[in-house]
Amino acid sequence: MRLLRILATSMLFAVACLGTASGQTSIYTVTVPVADTSAAVRDQAFATGLTQVLARASNGADPRGKAGYADAMKQPGGLVQQYQYARTGGANGAPLSLEIVFDPGAVRRVLAVGDAAAAAPKAPVLVVARDATGKLLGQDELAPLAQMADTRGYQIVVPKDGAVSDPAALAAGDPAAVAGVARQYNTAVVLVGKIGADQTDWTLVSAGRTSSWKDSGEARAALLTNGANAMADKLDRQFAATQGGSTSGKVWVAGLHSAADYAGLLSTFQNDPSVKSIAPVAATADGVLFDVSASAPLARLVAGYSAGGHVLAGDAHDGADLTVRWVP
Repeated sequence: MRLLRILATSMLFAVACLGTASGQTSIYTVTVPVADTSAAVRDQAFATGLTQVLARASNGADPRGKAGYADAMKQPGGLVQQYQYARTGGANGAPLSLEIVFDPGAVRRVLAVGDAAAAAPKAPVLVVARDATGKLLGQDELAPLAQMADTRGYQIVVPKDGAVSDPAALAAGDPAAVAGVARQYNTAVVLVGKIGADQTDWTLVSAGRTSSWKDSGEARAALLTNGANAMADKLDRQFAATQGGSTSGKVWVAGLHSAADYAGLLSTFQNDPSVKSIAPVAATADGVLFDVSASAPLARLVAGYSAGGHVLAGDAHDGADLTVRWVP
C-alpha cells in the first residue's frame, strides 16, 4: 500500500508539472501533420511549425518579412526544445503528426533581429497584487500572469518576504516610493493589483508615471492573463517610444536641491559610455537644464536610468526635449 501511495503521489506531481509546462509553452507549441519519420520530413515540419509560432508571437503578423526569418529557416531544428510523434489514423491527410515545442527565448531572439525595440533589454516588472482579503499574492498564485508576461517578453518578480512598504503610495506613483522599490528590485516598473473573485483593478507604474484599468467577468486565471497582456501592451508602446528620437538635446532635471544631488546626477550620465558630453545651460531653484549628447537615443538612456531609483519621469518643462526628476 505504501508503494502504491508513493506511485500515486509521483504521478500527481508529474501531472501538475506537465500542466504548468503546458501553460508556459502553449504559444510555442504546434502540431504539424507528417507523412513519415524521415529526417527530411521532420525538418520540413520544423520549418512549418516555426513559421506558425513566429506568427503567433507577432500577434498574427506574417513573419516571413522579419529580418531574422531567413536565417532561422536555415536550421529551424536549432530552436526546438522537444518534439514527439503521434499516430493520427489518417486525420488531416497524414498518418502521423509531430508535436513541436520551440524555445521561447530563441523565438524572441529571432523576432528581435533588426528590431531595436525588441532587442533592447527590458526591465523586470514588480507585481504587487492582493486578493479580496488583503493578502499579498506570491509567485505561484500569479502563475497565469507570469506565464503570459514571459510569453510577451517580460519577467515578473514579487515582493521579498511577502511585503512591500506603502503600496498606496506606490500605486500613486509617489517618487520616493517608486525610487525605494527601484533600488531594492532594480526596476521602476511596478504592477499594482487588487484581485477579486471575478474582477481586477490594475495600476501600472513605469518610471513614476501611472496608468489604471479594470477587468471583470472571467475566472481568476483568465483575469490574470488579461492583466499581463494589457500590461505588456502598455509597456511595449512605452518601450518603443524610447528606441528612436534624437541622440542630443536639452534635458531638464528637477529635484536637484544640493551639491550631492548635482554630483550624483552628473555621475549617472558620465558613467554611461553612451554619453559623449553633458553641460548645464540654465538653472532655477526648481532644477537644471542640461545639454546632452550621446551615441544612443536620449529617451532610451533616461528610461534605463530609472531602474537605479534616482532618475524618474518628470512633467514637461519649457525648452526641454526630455524632463526627469532626481530622487535622492
